[in-house]
Amino acid sequence: MRAIMRGLTDAEFERQYGTEEQCLAAWVKVRQAAGMSCPRCDNPKSYIYDRRVGCTRCDMRWSITSGSVMADTKLPLTIWFRAMHLMSSTKQCISAVELGRRLGVSYPTAWYLHKRLRHAMTQESDRCQLGAPAEGGWTPIVEADDVYLGGERNEGSGTAGKTRVIAAAERWPSGRMGAVVMRVVNSFSNQAAATFRDSHIAPGAVVHTDGTKAFGVFGEAGRTHVATVTGGKRPERERGGPFFNVNTLISNLSTALKATYKVFSPKHLPDYLGAFCWTTNHRRNMRGMIGALCAAAACASRLTRRTVYASGSIG
Repeated sequence: MRAIMRGLTDAEFERQYGTEEQCLAAWVKVRQAAGMSCPRCDNPKSYIYDRRVGCTRCDMRWSITSGSVMADTKLPLTIWFRAMHLMSSTKQCISAVELGRRLGVSYPTAWYLHKRLRHAMTQESDRCQLGAPAEGGWTPIVEADDVYLGGERNEGSGTAGKTRVIAAAERWPSGRMGAVVMRVVNSFSNQAAATFRDSHIAPGAVVHTDGTKAFGVFGEAGRTHVATVTGGKRPERERGGPFFNVNTLISNLSTALKATYKVFSPKHLPDYLGAFCWTTNHRRNMRGMIGALCAAAACASRLTRRTVYASGSIG
């Protein structure tokens, strides 16, 4: 277990990514793996020299960071990789203020890094589907629940002012938690639940919920839905018990948010959830998290000003 949970130490990070040349070599490797088609003629064949990429057909040249979340960056790659290390080396979140302090950069620069790397994590998390058959011939059970986050005390009782989230987690036969997904929704409606189902629950999956009315659509389109009405009582906190994994996921999220952010904006909450789910889904390979985040950053779309301020809710 200690070998599984052991992450990349700061000393090991410096040995592997301590220089600009090492970071450039790692970035070139993931960009080549992701593919770099020519933006002019769409030719898949290209060549790389230093920080430039050239097309073998039309001879167009572009930056090695072009088309990714690092597009147009003026920061050294060492800063980007140190930010990746800080954002992926802990189960808790890290705020832009703390990121800037650790990197020795201004708050606007830290927020710039923070937002773009969270964007890369979120785009990968948005492609995750739960409940697909595993290689061993078994199929994990999917546990899903509704969550309310945030809200000010002066906005009234109940759910007033809170952001609605659908959370889902896989439960392996051993009881261990598998992949997880969280998504902000405008309401717990049939439409929002169906959109979540089609995006994140694989055909043939078995989904367990607490009987929330809208979640009945999880049993449609080739899926199976099992409702276990808890009557408002908290389920037993025993591994393998009903909703143990999804409740653990929600508890871990609450701890991470409260420990990191005094207040979080509903507008940017989808990225916070995406980054949290990405870290959770890669927790069993903590030594390879920088490589995984680097690959996610290489595949993620360029972040425009409109994307920065767009809401990620569905339904």
